[in-house]
Amino acid sequence: MKAVYWHAHHLPRIFIILLCVFNLLGLSYVQTHPVMVKADYYQEKVAASKLAQQAFFAVKAARIKKKIAINRFVDPQQSGLIGEKLTDITSDQGDIYTKQTTINPNIAALFVSWLKEAGLKQGDTVALNTTGSFPALNIAMLSAIKTLGLKPRIVYSVSASSYGANLPNFTWLDMYQALVKDKVFTYPVLGVSLGGSRDRAHGMNPKARKKLVAHIAASNYPFIDSLHTRDGIAKRIALLETASKNPVRAYINVGGSGASVGLKKKLSGQVAISGVAVKSLASGLIRSVPISLINTNSVAMHFLNQGVPVVNAHNMMHELIGVYHFPRAPHYQPVIGWGNQFYHQRYNQELAIIVLVLSVGLFILLAVLSRKYMLKYTR
Repeated sequence: MKAVYWHAHHLPRIFIILLCVFNLLGLSYVQTHPVMVKADYYQEKVAASKLAQQAFFAVKAARIKKKIAINRFVDPQQSGLIGEKLTDITSDQGDIYTKQTTINPNIAALFVSWLKEAGLKQGDTVALNTTGSFPALNIAMLSAIKTLGLKPRIVYSVSASSYGANLPNFTWLDMYQALVKDKVFTYPVLGVSLGGSRDRAHGMNPKARKKLVAHIAASNYPFIDSLHTRDGIAKRIALLETASKNPVRAYINVGGSGASVGLKKKLSGQVAISGVAVKSLASGLIRSVPISLINTNSVAMHFLNQGVPVVNAHNMMHELIGVYHFPRAPHYQPVIGWGNQFYHQRYNQELAIIVLVLSVGLFILLAVLSRKYMLKYTR
């Protein structure tokens, strides 16, 4: 009796070629036709971004009301959120393109992600420290906080780096008070420091410094009169931890306050802390103290040592563009709710199943035809 074996070559080669071609075309079609899927926390992200945009408009209206001109060369969106390169209250150098990149309400959606990743829930208490260097980021963070129903304990610094809220007659305090007046945000402020070097605007023109002190007094916010950075750290911690009985669930920093995150002086892409060159505290969610910063004294390190997560929004240019794909220094107002913070691509599962079923069906058909050919040639 002759043995029976399955031989593919009994079939015309065109069948095998067509099956291969179909599988390749099907795979290619699935790969080139992904579907857009809403990201996690989509509704919260859209709401936070809309709130940030509303706040941007309110700040611009307040600036126009004060008859403070907007320089369209440094502020192409004419947002009113960008200052000048150098003023009497400028605390440090700043990059114009970084400031322009932050004029994007959709960044509030990114902050929603960070706060959610920190495990925060509605009603949780958070501590917030911001400077005047990035007013748009301040607004984006406040928008995320309000959208998620968090309860912030707030400390501000009034001085600002280049192109931030560094106009003497339109500081971050002026912006925030305009937002409070319009009831965009209504959070109380625990204290305001001068910020800048040593947390007391060290090196600033004495007359300008006195104007800032008077400006803080006029705002009716408590003045954090820091003797030096360590004193500023201690006073912030005291304010943030004793404001209420509820424990702080996360510490949030926006900007480069030395008292807040320990950053002082740039050295070839690094920072000097207590005379030792180390890497900066990374932006994003941080749950443990980096080894390189283990001896650093700052408010952020204090909370990290207590097991409280830190959300840090500073030195974000690379992350905003390279990691999160926000547009660099856009000259237009970004569309709310569009981008990879709101949608992400994935393969079309229904289409992949259809291609798989057809491929399996054709393979079974090929097997049946092959068997007929096999029986034909083995009789």
